Amino acid sequence: MNIKHKGKLWRHAVSSVLALSLLVPATQPALAAAESLSAADRAKEVLSLLEQNHVSAPDAKKLSDAAIKAMVESLNDPYTQYFTAEQLTEFESSIANQYVGIGVRVSEQPDGIYIAQVFEGPAQAAGIRIGDVIVGIDGQSAVGVPLNKATAKIMGEPGTEVKLQIVRDGATSELTVKRERIQVPVVIANRFQGVGYVRILSFSSDADEMTALFLDGLQAPGELKSLVVDLRDNPGGLLETAQQLARLFVKEGTLIHTKNRNNTDEPVTFSGGETQPFPVYFLVNGNSASASEVLTGALQDYKAITVIGTKTYGKGSVQEVVPLQSGGALKVTVEEYLTPKLRKVNGVGLEPDVKVEGGEVPELLTALRTAGLQSITLELKRISMSVNGLDVVDTFKVVRENGQTYVPSRVLAALLGAKVEWNEASRSVQITSADGQTSYTPADGDVLLREGTNYVSAAKAAEAFSSLEWSDNGQTLKLSTSK
Repeated sequence: MNIKHKGKLWRHAVSSVLALSLLVPATQPALAAAESLSAADRAKEVLSLLEQNHVSAPDAKKLSDAAIKAMVESLNDPYTQYFTAEQLTEFESSIANQYVGIGVRVSEQPDGIYIAQVFEGPAQAAGIRIGDVIVGIDGQSAVGVPLNKATAKIMGEPGTEVKLQIVRDGATSELTVKRERIQVPVVIANRFQGVGYVRILSFSSDADEMTALFLDGLQAPGELKSLVVDLRDNPGGLLETAQQLARLFVKEGTLIHTKNRNNTDEPVTFSGGETQPFPVYFLVNGNSASASEVLTGALQDYKAITVIGTKTYGKGSVQEVVPLQSGGALKVTVEEYLTPKLRKVNGVGLEPDVKVEGGEVPELLTALRTAGLQSITLELKRISMSVNGLDVVDTFKVVRENGQTYVPSRVLAALLGAKVEWNEASRSVQITSADGQTSYTPADGDVLLREGTNYVSAAKAAEAFSSLEWSDNGQTLKLSTSK
């Protein structure tokens, strides 16, 4: 993907901090009076003096890079950044969800690196499957190795090879996999009976086209009753993509109001859109940022969607990526944006219409239930989870102890369409549904507290709620409920 000249960019990013100190000998004569030099001339003068006179014989490029970084960081703006040519390439790849590797998503476990997802690419061609465990990388053990270090070893230059030691069903084998440039899917779609589900991972240049295609495909088997659009952990991307996506749900209108350094409002508008004949629900969390908030805020203002989840990140500023003649680029904050109804986003975020606590699985289940999914079956394996037989990215932890299986209370409540709360007076977890209220106490062994999360016995919950069925063979936990 090529970044267009001065293309508007809407993405959450973080910059590092660099301090720069310059010292010139007092005996060095000034080239001109300070007041007669422009700011640019003054910086150029200091750069030239350091390059020509400093005892360390500094490299001119390193000096100029350091000066540029210092100028940028003096703004105290984490979204204004200077990119070298190499950094710009990496940035463009991140927007397009591209990287060099073997095409897997992995999870760190005590006995190795688990394969959680396999994309189209060399890993798939080599026969690597979900559930495989990487225990060795290029002859070195991967057991107990931090995930970031393991993935760094697996990634590398295109065309190079990595040797992996894989464990599957107790048997160990070795595979040699060639690294390639991987295009991670930015849009994932499923259909849960009559409920459509689309997850957009990034607002890349083609995310709107892929979403439209998936939406058509989801409706092909039969009429959709509703649609869930999942923008959790979506850091943003391109403004044009947000505009195109808005056209899928609203015919025309203002996408955002913008406020520049002169306090001038230049609204971004769209037209030629359509509406959907079914309810639409947007799922967001604290990592939904920038262009994700642009789209969500606009559609929420137009009451075209119901927003479910947690408050969004709150990145309400606009950046332009400006290519430099000398190579690289400068990403500059040029505007702040407001929603069509002039709601502030920057530093504030967007509040959901339906607030959900407890993490990713309760968020997903609440969205699917709110969208009308009546019967839900969760199947949880060691590192993967499916909903009604379809793989999803979300997962949760269980505790197997004292011959019982304990499930997070908020997962159970979301699965049952119930409410959960801690009753301090009785020191118990209370789950309330249409069938009534049930309390679970640690003293009775019905509840365990682990790392700030209450886990409820699945067996005890099934006794109290007739709609809940469960089974667990130690490897796979299945939870089912229906109205």
